[in-house]
Amino acid sequence: MKKIIFLILAAVFSAGCSFVNTSNGHIDADDDVFSFVDDDIADLSDELTDPDDNSTPDETVTPDESVTPDESVTPDEDIESPEKVVIATYNTHMFFDTVCDSGSCASSDFEEQPSVSEYNDKVADVAEALTMINADIVLLQEVEKKICLEDLFDEMNGVYDDLYIGETGYDASIDTAVITKGEITYTNKHTGSIPHPDGGTTTFTRAFLEAHINLGGRKIIVFSAHFKAKSNDDPERRQAEADAALEIINDVADSNSDALIVMGGDLNDTPGSGPVSTLENSSELVRVASELSSTDQATYYYDGPIAIDHIFFSVEGSGSYVSKSAEVIKDAPSWYSLISSDHAALKAEFEF
Repeated sequence: MKKIIFLILAAVFSAGCSFVNTSNGHIDADDDVFSFVDDDIADLSDELTDPDDNSTPDETVTPDESVTPDESVTPDEDIESPEKVVIATYNTHMFFDTVCDSGSCASSDFEEQPSVSEYNDKVADVAEALTMINADIVLLQEVEKKICLEDLFDEMNGVYDDLYIGETGYDASIDTAVITKGEITYTNKHTGSIPHPDGGTTTFTRAFLEAHINLGGRKIIVFSAHFKAKSNDDPERRQAEADAALEIINDVADSNSDALIVMGGDLNDTPGSGPVSTLENSSELVRVASELSSTDQATYYYDGPIAIDHIFFSVEGSGSYVSKSAEVIKDAPSWYSLISSDHAALKAEFEF
C-alpha cells in the first residue's frame, strides 16, 4: 500500500501545470495620431514650443484586435442592474500636475506649475466638486495627465471604479476624461481628421472621447467633448467639431442600439449658435437642459450667465432622459462656477 501511495504522489508532482495570465483592462481603439497643436496653448502662450514630427504621445496604445468591443462584458449575477443612472459634465479648469512640461510656466504663460501643496489642494477641490455633483458617471474636461485623474480617483476613496483620459500626448495639453462607477470596456479618442465647413480637413481640438461602460450589466456609451475655445476664435472649427460629433454619435448608435448613449462637455457655444443648433436640431439628439430657463441652465459667466456646457441624449440608443432632472450644480444661486473651477457642472438622470 505504501508503495502504491508513493507512486501516485510521484505522478502528481511530476505532472506539468500551465498558467494563463489574464487581464481585465479595457480595449482602446485610437484613430491615427493627429498633427495639431492645442489652439488654446498657442493662443495664450507664444513661448510654448510646437510639437514637431518627432513628438511622441505620452503613451502608445495598441488595440486588442482579438476582442470585439463589449463582447467581454458579462453581467455580474450578484450585482443588481440599476434602473437609472446620473451622468454629469464638469470642466475642472486647468487641472495641471506639478511638472512644467512646456518649459514655460510663468504667471503669464498658459501652463501652470502648482507646488505640491497647491496641487493637493486642487485634487481635493475637484473631489469636493464631484461629491457635490453626486453622479454615477462624470465627463471631465481640462485634465492634463493620467496622474491627475488617478490622484482624483484615490481622493474619492472608492466612490468610482474606473477612469480614462483622452491624452493627446503634447506638452501642457488639457484633455477630456471620464471617471465612472462600473467598468470601462472600450475607448476611442477620435483624434483623426474631420471635414472642415470651408473645405479641407481639421481635427477635434481635443480628443472627442468615447467610452463604453458596463454598469451592473447595463451598457452605457458616453462621449466627453471640449470644443475650440473662443480665444483667437474659430467658429468654423467648432462647427466642424459639432458636425463630426453628430456623425460619430449616430454611427455608434447604429451598431449599439441596446446601449444608453449620452454626450456631454464644454462646447464653448451657447444655445442658438451654429454648433449647438446642429446637435439640438437633429432628430437624433435631445439637449437635456433645454427645458430650463436660460439663467437656470447657465454654467459660465461672461457678460452675464451663459450655457456653454451641455449634455445630449441619443434617442437612437436605448433608455430615456428623465424629464426635469437636468440640474446645474454651482457654488451659489447667483454664481456660475463650482469650487476652484470657473465652470459650474451640469447633470441629468436617465433610465433604462
